[in-house]
Amino acid sequence: FRSITVDVGLFPQCAGSSRVQLGSSDVLVGVVAELAEPEEATPHAGLVSVSVGIGPSEEAALTLPSYGADGGGTLWLEEALAPLYTSDSIPAALEALCIVPAVQCWHLRVHAQLLQCDGCPLDAMALAIRAALQHTRVPKISVGGGGERAAGAQLDLDIDESLDESIPFDAEALPTYLTLATLGTHFVADCSASERRASGAALSVALNPSGHVCAMRVTGDYGIHLMLLADMVQTAHALIGELLRAAAHAIDAAVALAAARGFPYADSAMAGLLGR
Repeated sequence: FRSITVDVGLFPQCAGSSRVQLGSSDVLVGVVAELAEPEEATPHAGLVSVSVGIGPSEEAALTLPSYGADGGGTLWLEEALAPLYTSDSIPAALEALCIVPAVQCWHLRVHAQLLQCDGCPLDAMALAIRAALQHTRVPKISVGGGGERAAGAQLDLDIDESLDESIPFDAEALPTYLTLATLGTHFVADCSASERRASGAALSVALNPSGHVCAMRVTGDYGIHLMLLADMVQTAHALIGELLRAAAHAIDAAVALAAARGFPYADSAMAGLLGR
């Protein structure tokens, strides 16, 4: 894999933030924590939603891989990333965001800005979101009255905004995308933009640290034969450990540096890149 560069703790207005460079791909992520009501289907879980932006220059959009008949752009990327942050993929992490079942939870709104694309945008964006969520902390909340409320009444919430009492998001089980492109009879992982253009098709597989497949996306103008698909998934299983170890080393070092630094340092120009 190409080099992975990670920085976290960039913006004081965010619950978590990161900038990740995978090869020449460059992604900036900000996380905002809001109080919300749990979804009816998952009353004991909080929420994580992802929005995507591209730019600010047109170069990032022009270097995106072909998505064939599926179209492309931000909507395709958002739909590909969404399954990684559901109760099916990270149940324990989302349950920790629940404050009062069926009544109140934390909703982590994640915005990922693709500043530059070099072959595998899903891989870089999933790693950047992982880094930002690993650095995310939400305020500790105490609920008065045992969490019960009369119809139409407000919950009695005591929010402790002290950093020492804040609760970190459990990012350990987050899935990560790994993309394999086909070049003849060979598979190429972490391919560059030029290698991606030369490939017939590519398969992006989202795997968690236990090796469970959480999502798959095919890109390119050609399909992938079922027998080849099985080989590609098996190859992704063999390679994901190496990618996760490299990412974990870079993210842990970035988190330690941010803790030592003690305060977000990004300037307003960089913060403006997170705007859609």
